[in-house]
Amino acid sequence: MPPPRKKSAKSSSKGYLSHLDPLLKELNITSLKKLIFSPSHAWLAAIVLLVLELFVNIFVIHRVNYTEIDWVAYMQEVEGVINGTMDYSKLRGDTGPLVYPAGFVWFYMGLYYITSQGTNVMLAQYIFAIIYVVNLGLVFRLLVRTRKVPPYILVMMSVTSYRIHSIYVLRLFNDPIAVVLLYAAINLFIDDMWSLGSVCFSLAV
Repeated sequence: MPPPRKKSAKSSSKGYLSHLDPLLKELNITSLKKLIFSPSHAWLAAIVLLVLELFVNIFVIHRVNYTEIDWVAYMQEVEGVINGTMDYSKLRGDTGPLVYPAGFVWFYMGLYYITSQGTNVMLAQYIFAIIYVVNLGLVFRLLVRTRKVPPYILVMMSVTSYRIHSIYVLRLFNDPIAVVLLYAAINLFIDDMWSLGSVCFSLAV
């Protein structure tokens, strides 16, 4: 009678792993649910989304046509100040008279020089992409600190919004500047940095 065969180590390990499979699947499902629904994991979703947004904005800049609305008018209004005109009633662009406060003039004056008198629109788009990601980071920080917002909400309010990307990197509107300063102020307020927060809020207004 032949001796009984010994079980190979390979078959033993397979049997051991087969017992672990249900547990591993349960852990994966549980982890996935937490990543989607648990507010305690919102910080991780925020980091991933911020990195993803960098690539989304680069894709939008290179793949979606820029539509001129106000950028040229902004540059014309700023150029008037550079040429020495300080009377608001005489500062105009293609879309009409200058109606924004002095903070707008100073900010877009900086962009005027950085973008070669407003001719390098793509560089301006990259600057606004950075502003967008910074603003999104400030908003995420507020939401994560509440410990009430699930990660999937962060997804819905960022990468899925065509309109918000359009306002920042395809239109170059001035609204995002005030908004990023406002959210910076709110973040500083909740960190008890009231003086610096008040400065940011004043600049936003």
